[in-house]
Order: sequence, then structure tokens, then C-alpha cells
Amino acid sequence: MIETYLLEALVAFNKYKTLSSAAEEIHISQPALSRSMQKLEDILGVSLFDRSKNKITLNDTGKLAASLAERILDQENEMVQLVRNFDSSLHTISIGYSTPGPMMEVPSLINRLYPDMAVSSDMQDEETILKSLRNKKYNMIISTKDIKDIDLISIPYDSERLYISLVPAHPAVAYKDQGLYFKDVNGETFLMSAKVGVWEEIVRKKMPDSKFLLQNDLDSLSEVVNSSSLASFASDLTIRLFRAEENPSRIFIPFNDKEAVMNYYCIILKENEEKLDKWIDFVKEK
Repeated sequence: MIETYLLEALVAFNKYKTLSSAAEEIHISQPALSRSMQKLEDILGVSLFDRSKNKITLNDTGKLAASLAERILDQENEMVQLVRNFDSSLHTISIGYSTPGPMMEVPSLINRLYPDMAVSSDMQDEETILKSLRNKKYNMIISTKDIKDIDLISIPYDSERLYISLVPAHPAVAYKDQGLYFKDVNGETFLMSAKVGVWEEIVRKKMPDSKFLLQNDLDSLSEVVNSSSLASFASDLTIRLFRAEENPSRIFIPFNDKEAVMNYYCIILKENEEKLDKWIDFVKEK
């Protein structure tokens, strides 16, 4: 059996090309790396290197061995991740999101249905959360895409409409009852969370002349918004959750553009159907 550290040493040498650079990368001495390479050659019973007085390079056999070693290490890492994800799934309901709105609501709903389970939430782009769902990092995801697949269950979950948040003295408040279009406020400077997922791409595309001042922390963003006259964003979901309509310093006006409405789907691995049966029934009746 070839020990993992020997494969890691070979892959490092193939990547960094010199013993000194590879040894530094994997935090061992150069003599120790040389011994590892010699040991690997002894185990395989072949020469992996072309050696000269001042240089060592992989020969064709060594290049093949390095490629196979990298593949084995990737498979080993995948195994570790899958085993950890499975163990976590026994005690935790893990959920991936592509926007922050549902992430503010879903965990508390899950807790009511499964009080003995922990809830893990994470936000990534659409491609990443779907890949992580298939790799079993998540038990389910809340996606903006209705994904049809034999291994997945897709259930319409909810929708979210984007609003602009303005101080009462802003001229656009006159459109409160009829709503606004992105083009009407293109050029405004907006305060915005740095973690809004796919919403950021939409507002930047629809309002190319606007500036967006990003805040990493939601509490900090809220404080800045309440003490500023700059425009910001909200949604019908966040307004409802945080009773934002009661804030006298802000007026909330919906955007009328079709891009301002996000439809969400709850995507669940079919193998988790029994585990999440209460949640599935809840969403279907929602």
C-alpha cells in the first residue's frame, strides 16, 4: 500500500518542479522529500525521475504516476467529505440558499417542525449550491431555478419582490402607490448588503449608472441606512419579517420590473424525502 504522504509529495513536485519549492509547500525538509521520492520509486519498482548533477525532473513514467496520484488524492478528499456530510446529515438539516431572503425565514420554520435537529444554513451561487446538494453537503436548497431531475424533488416555495427604501423627503416617494421601475432611479447611490446573492447581478445590470456602497454586516447596514438619506433595498419578505413598514424614517416602494420578482423552489434529494416529510407537506400546503 502506498502511503498518502508519498502521493502528496509526488503531486507537489509535479506542480512546483523543484525539490526546494515542493518541500516548502508541503512543510518538510528537502532531504525528507528526496527520501519520499526514492521510497515511492522502490515501492513501484520503476524510475520516476531523470536525475543529473544539479537537476531532477519527472520522466514520462513519473508524469503518469503524478497524474494518477492527483486523481487518487482527489478521490480520497471526496470520500472524506462525503462521509462527513453523511454523518452531519444524521443530526443536522443542512440548507443552501442563493439569496438571503429565504435564509432569514426557513431555519425558524424548520426548527418548529424538527425541534431535535440542528439547522445549518449557507449562501452560495446557484451552481455551487446545486453541486453541494448532489454531493450531499446539503439536504435541500432554496433555488431560483425549478430543477427537474430524477434524483430530485422540486416544490414551488415562495416569491420575493424587491423594494426600494427611501427617506420620506425623496422625490420618488411620490410614486409610492404605483411603484417604480429600475430605470426611474438609475444613477442613485445605494447602500446594499455585500451578501445578496443573485440580486446583486440584477440591480447592477438594470441600473448601470448607479453606485452601490456595500456593507458586510447586516446590523451595521441597518444602522447606516437609518442614519443616512441614501437609498437602499428591501423586499416584501424582509419588510414582513422585520416589521420594517413601522419605521417612520423609511418609505418602501416596490419595483414593477419583472426582474424584481424572484420565484423560489425548494429542491430536495429524493433520498431525503422521508427525513424531510414534515417540511415537504408544509411547503406544499404553504
